[in-house]
Amino acid sequence: MTKMYKESVAYRLLFLHSNFLFRRWFSSIEVNGRENIPENAAVIFAPNHQNAFVDAMALLSSSSRPIVFLARADLFKKKRVASFLHFLKIMPAYRMRDGIQNLKKNADSFDAAETVLMHKESFCLMPEGGQDEKRKLRPLVKGMFRIGFSVQDKYKDSDSVWIVPTGIDYSNYDHSGGHLIVNFDKPINMHDYYALYCEDAPVAQNKMRDELSRRMSPLMLDIRSDEHYDTFYVLTYIYNLDMLDQMGWDDNETNRLVARQRIAEALDSAADSGKYAAELSALDDLCARWRAANPDVESSAVAKEYGRQFDGSLLAALLYAVVMSPLAVFSTVVNGIPALLVQLGARNLASEGFAGSFRLAGTILLFPLFQLLWGIGVGPILFRHYGILPMLCFFAALVLSHSFSFRYYWNLKFLARRVRNLLHKDELTDAIADALRGLFRKMQENGENGAAPKV
Repeated sequence: MTKMYKESVAYRLLFLHSNFLFRRWFSSIEVNGRENIPENAAVIFAPNHQNAFVDAMALLSSSSRPIVFLARADLFKKKRVASFLHFLKIMPAYRMRDGIQNLKKNADSFDAAETVLMHKESFCLMPEGGQDEKRKLRPLVKGMFRIGFSVQDKYKDSDSVWIVPTGIDYSNYDHSGGHLIVNFDKPINMHDYYALYCEDAPVAQNKMRDELSRRMSPLMLDIRSDEHYDTFYVLTYIYNLDMLDQMGWDDNETNRLVARQRIAEALDSAADSGKYAAELSALDDLCARWRAANPDVESSAVAKEYGRQFDGSLLAALLYAVVMSPLAVFSTVVNGIPALLVQLGARNLASEGFAGSFRLAGTILLFPLFQLLWGIGVGPILFRHYGILPMLCFFAALVLSHSFSFRYYWNLKFLARRVRNLLHKDELTDAIADALRGLFRKMQENGENGAAPKV
């Protein structure tokens, strides 16, 4: 494990393959602040942790350098799995739940992490200490600060260890087709805290933890309220386009995230004030009914933004579904078995984040394997009977089939939601939006203009 900072040819090839498929897992990927990642320096990435393996891939696909990760130790119980994880530059991190007698095993992983940083490579430790599907920043643990200060102690004043606050936002945890946003903030220089660390290490670690938490929150959707969490999450999507229009910004996923953040901030402020219990209770009831009818909150809310109109986008989606249906049949035949295996494997995973990670990992590993089998079985037959050009076209179709099948499936699901909106009048969404505007109006009347969006 001491040479995990080195990148093998096999690792690079696997990364290129995985990154190619990963980027097609999402309908859009937006990376902001990549210029904030220091070059030729010891870098510790500190992202929020909501989606297991997908979080790691989000970082890897956004950085030009390999990254060494720490992951929960129970994943390393089987030797073959542990060897593969080590190959992927992932090391075990033991927690109290793994048994107090195992905590001393962290020394090996921490030593390896320090070696990575001493060679001015990148390391990632999820500062929340575990995964949670809720869009909120949880209390941070101090493991990365211990590792960082240990390396800074070796550097003294000659160099710096940098912590890059990172925010990751997904529209969906458990299936493909949503957006991915990765935000990198300006890095925190651990040398700025080194003198304090030499005087009082716990105080320095606490100050860094507080700064990192303060810097991470604006990079993600951070809904603070526990009591109204589900309601506020629904509202950030139902009112998303209205808020975007108020800001007068272009419609892209990064701006939509900022709009959701502002909605959540206003709602958290309303909850914290204690003045709007009746309004929030009414919104709780309305949003619970809405979510029961629309379990896929994000996609349903976006589809409802189009209203009950038959426009050019709906016609284009219908034409796409019809014209591309023969290719969809081909993709289903080619990828049907691995897709079914992945779905069956993910079905018994309780956590949405782990299920989504399983689906992505299964797609990366199984789809190319079955496509290879198709190529070996059918390619020579095509060459023998029709020549090299049909065979090459078949190979190209195999490679692109998984990406096409995903996008066709996304279009079909969104089309179904648009048609349902067209056929059924949706009074509940309008009622929720009106109730939210009423809350914001009352907040403005009470002089809370800084918290409540304009209505």
